[in-house]
Parts: sequence; C-alpha cells; structure tokens
Amino acid sequence: MYKWFVGLLVCLLFVSGCAKTVTSIVTYGDQMVVEVTLRGTMEVNANRYFMVLASDPSFKTPLPPPDNISYEFLEPGTTPMLGAIADYYTNYYSTWAGYIMVEPGGFFSVAGPFVSGVVATRESFSSLGEITSKITYNFRLSRIFGGTIPSTIYFDVVSVPWPTDQPKLAADHLTSTNAYISIVAGSTVPVSDEENTSLDPATDILKCTVSIQ
Repeated sequence: MYKWFVGLLVCLLFVSGCAKTVTSIVTYGDQMVVEVTLRGTMEVNANRYFMVLASDPSFKTPLPPPDNISYEFLEPGTTPMLGAIADYYTNYYSTWAGYIMVEPGGFFSVAGPFVSGVVATRESFSSLGEITSKITYNFRLSRIFGGTIPSTIYFDVVSVPWPTDQPKLAADHLTSTNAYISIVAGSTVPVSDEENTSLDPATDILKCTVSIQ
C-alpha cells in the first residue's frame, strides 16, 4: 500500500511539472534606427527627404509623377502651388501620425495629428553630420506617437526636389508593400527600391533599412 501511494505521488508530481508552460517575455522598443541608401550623395540644399509614419496601412502620400501631377509633397501648413490646401489635409495629412524631415538645418521630427489652420511643430533631434549617399538617423518613436505607440508602424520614405518658386513634386518613394515594422525590440526590415536612372542620383532611393531598439 505504501509503495503504491509513493508511486502515485511521484506520477502526480511528474504530470504537474510537465503541465507548466514557459512564458517568453517580449520586449518592445521605442527607438527607431533608419538608414536610407541613395544612388548619389545626399543634397539637402536642392532636395528634401521625408519619412512618413502611420499606424494604419491605408495612409497616403503624394506620389511622384506620372502617378501624381496634381499634388506637391509639402509639410502640413504650407501653402501649395498646386491643388487646394483642404484636399491635402483630407487626402494625405489626416492619414499621417507624423514625419521626419531632412533639410539643411538637420533632422526634424513633426508629430500629428495634422489639422488645417493648426501649425505643426518641428523638433530638431540631430545635425546632418557627414554627407554621403546614406541618410542615417535614429529617434524615439514617442516623438511621433506620444505615449501610445502602435504594435505595427507603417512608413514611406520620399525624396523631393526643392526648387525655388516652383511646385515641389516628389521624385521617388518606397514602392514596396512591405514598408512596415513591428515594435518588438530587435526587429529589422530592409526595403529595396528599384534604381531609376532618369532621376537625379541624389533623389533616387535604392534601399531603406529600419530597425527597432
């Protein structure tokens, strides 16, 4: 009887131990690291470089010609030379969570939501550093999304020629449908874009790699 009881107890302990599950801990990151590769050297005096961020895959940006010849790629609050400003907010800006802009003064983050008549606030987070064919920077996602960062972030990178007193139409952007990333720490997404020799090399995007830390 005693041996039978001991055997039963050992069996129950074994089954109980096997029933335990190992729970993995997922770590989420708030730091986004970006590297954009151009065919030529970045030229911030002649061009502007944007990264638009969104929490919804249906977000929209003004595309390069010939897909779009009616809307410029401008910052919210800028008066366009083409189209009605109300259409920019309805069709584009209202779908953005925010954006990063690279210009002669350095790297700037601008958080939404973007509402007509409300001035968007730029926040500088880095100087230009060395000028090469790679645009590299990192920033806190909370700069764009505040305290509620979505589990998946959608993005597009756009190069825009910046002529004086002329419409500013996008030149190139990421045409891949895989331009999104999970905020799980360690996530990395490389997005390739086809070479377009009809573009100025400084606006021709070849690749973008985004990582979360």
